[in-house]
Amino acid sequence: MLIELASPLHQEPVHLDHMPDEALTRDQQVVAILTGGTEALFLQRIEAGEISLNRPIILLATQQSNSLAASMEILSWINQHNGNGEIRCHW
Repeated sequence: MLIELASPLHQEPVHLDHMPDEALTRDQQVVAILTGGTEALFLQRIEAGEISLNRPIILLATQQSNSLAASMEILSWINQHNGNGEIRCHW
């Protein structure tokens, strides 16, 4: 599963330049953090049951718009709530 998160405050649409390997997204929860300001969007997906802390979560950070900083904040939240997550750079 691949979920892309981008802040609605950004004027231009952002997307992954290239898709991650299909084997990665088929068997794991992969969340592409495309911009900063996505922490609340991530929590909404948790609350909606689209993302589960019961399974490992891979956060894909890009070179765009504070993606890495937002990924680090989200990973901190995952760790504080006894989840299993990691950040992978996608560029």
